[in-house]
Amino acid sequence: MKIRRIVTAETKSGVEVQVTDLLETTSANIPTDIWGFDQLPNLPLAAEQVLGEYRQKGLFGPKGALRVDIQSLPPETGNQAPDLGPLLAKLDLGTGHNMTPGKSGGGMHRTDSIDLVVVISGEGEMAYPDEHGQLKEIHLKPGDFIVQNGTFHEWRNRSGAHFVVLIVTLGAERKAT
Repeated sequence: MKIRRIVTAETKSGVEVQVTDLLETTSANIPTDIWGFDQLPNLPLAAEQVLGEYRQKGLFGPKGALRVDIQSLPPETGNQAPDLGPLLAKLDLGTGHNMTPGKSGGGMHRTDSIDLVVVISGEGEMAYPDEHGQLKEIHLKPGDFIVQNGTFHEWRNRSGAHFVVLIVTLGAERKAT
């Protein structure tokens, strides 16, 4: 699926629109930052504030930040979630740097954010540890909407096609419990 970013801004004479072709989801095998702010701006947004060349902000931001990303997970080989170590080395985590890997390694992680996730295409699983530390999975399909409240989780794709999700990340602050 081809992803386009369409941005609007106010001008003195109306609304100006900018359309940018971004990516083909089957080629984006790492998260791709498609929009974001380090803090939410006041409205109206003038054309010079949001139109023109978009500067990527990285995956996570500070408290109050907003990020929008596309993640396309290719089918897994073997029976293990992709290891986060090599993937993290390729990613711009942004200003938040708030990803915590799970104790057992692999793809388990949590972030200091509230993530709103919509499955766009393909099928996959979200794995998470239950209250006893046992790994549980939820099967996900197009149209599913996940609210990830800073909890440990990992994404799995055991299907034969790409598993594509749109992620809106809201930077939060984790307090000690």
